Amino acid sequence: MISFFRKIRQQLLIQNGLTRYLLYALGEIFLVVIGILIALQVNNWNEENKLKKQKAILLESLKTEFEENQNRLDILLSFINQREAYVRSLLGMMQQIPFQVDSVETVFALERTGFVHYFNSTLPTYEEMKSSGTLRLIDNKDLKRRMADYQTFLEYSFRIEDDNKGPIQQFSEHILKYMESDFGDVNITFNESRKYASVKFDLEAMSNDPEIQYLLKIIIQKSVSEAGYKERIFSPGLTRNIDLIEGELNQTAE
Repeated sequence: MISFFRKIRQQLLIQNGLTRYLLYALGEIFLVVIGILIALQVNNWNEENKLKKQKAILLESLKTEFEENQNRLDILLSFINQREAYVRSLLGMMQQIPFQVDSVETVFALERTGFVHYFNSTLPTYEEMKSSGTLRLIDNKDLKRRMADYQTFLEYSFRIEDDNKGPIQQFSEHILKYMESDFGDVNITFNESRKYASVKFDLEAMSNDPEIQYLLKIIIQKSVSEAGYKERIFSPGLTRNIDLIEGELNQTAE
């Protein structure tokens, strides 16, 4: 191809076609420039397409992780609400001891009242994006701000849980003196609830202990407060993040 153009130039010079030669040379330069621009455009397109695919993969991972955290939060909220229900049930029994007491349900309620529930969040993709600089791929400023705020909400949630730990553990330790000494080793699920029947407890003595009733009321208060924060602030924040990620995914797919 090069030799072909060289022969044309030589022929034009021999024929003394200087003007035609200059036009040809300019045309040749123009074609070379156009070729370079096309090559650069193709390269840019390939690079943009590559970044677009990377962004879509990261967004899908973020969505999956936030959805998993939402699922974990929903499960945790059910545990907190169950704990409150068990506490109210125990308070009712202690204020008016029933003629017949279901030992299995009572021991189960005593045990579950003494559970401290922690929200275990996981967002490895977001942490990796922050460290690698790929967070810049996300165009939505509101989404980036909300993901950064998520850590603040998470830390506040942990402080609430940690603050609730004190009275809940005090209750667990306090009731043991009214129960068999090995109750602390019992770790039963609904499928193994028959084991609760063997655990002895003195409900009447518990009802006469003002410290137990005080702690139960504190646990109700703290459970209501914790559930309120998680339901009204934390959970909607997670849902909003998922919605924003879906919107960013839809824009990326266009």
